[in-house]
Amino acid sequence: MSNESVLIDELHHNARASGNQVLERRLADLSVWYHMNKTRIARDNLAARQAFLEKALWIQIEMNALLLERIRKLNAKSGLWLPNGMLIDGQDVKQFA
Repeated sequence: MSNESVLIDELHHNARASGNQVLERRLADLSVWYHMNKTRIARDNLAARQAFLEKALWIQIEMNALLLERIRKLNAKSGLWLPNGMLIDGQDVKQFA
């Protein structure tokens, strides 16, 4: 069994173990979709490859939003303080880039 197949199996297991919560289910679905379709588009078909990657990126952005929502809920329940911003007073942030 390939490493990708093992990863996909583990993602499906995690999704089921979590009660099929949206974030875990979405991660498993995205992984399967990407794995099954990444080689179906010809390398010289740049428009189709771009569209495929744009869809993957938008799904990843959605997953990041779900992850942020999960972190906020956990933060509210646990009382754990997490930084939510940064204040820079009199510093030029470009010098650290």
